[in-house]
Amino acid sequence: MLTPRLAALALLLTACGSEAAVPTATPTCRPAPTLAMPSASAAPVVATANQAQVDPGSTVTFTETASGPATLEVDCSQPLQVVVTDGTGLSVYSGYSAAAPSTACEEVTLADGASATYQVTWPVEASIPGGTYTATLTLGDAPELTLTLAVGTLPDEC
Repeated sequence: MLTPRLAALALLLTACGSEAAVPTATPTCRPAPTLAMPSASAAPVVATANQAQVDPGSTVTFTETASGPATLEVDCSQPLQVVVTDGTGLSVYSGYSAAAPSTACEEVTLADGASATYQVTWPVEASIPGGTYTATLTLGDAPELTLTLAVGTLPDEC
């Protein structure tokens, strides 16, 4: 025969089961990172993009400016070359700036305070997957520069 206390304990164990409930931790999510405006420099050039994050189907303009005093060798027909790659290194775009006037190509000598600017616009395909992309900019014999930007909305980090 069960005493009232043992009966209550038996009833409690039967009602609750033999396993203890273990609380599960809720993952802490951080918001997607905000990208700074892309820029890079190596004397005598500076490269920028007009936005850090772009939606598929829109455009990004890359600008590279050479500043004096400097002398550069720049191709006249395709002065600034841009190659955009995805996170796996696959090239998704390559383009060139418009032909340069004779004063901004071949041997370009820039006096102190003078500059020459070149631009390429990337028409981002509407079907391109979202993610981080790298643009490599080459202007003649100036140092190659890279910029990182996001296409679409970057996911939150959980």
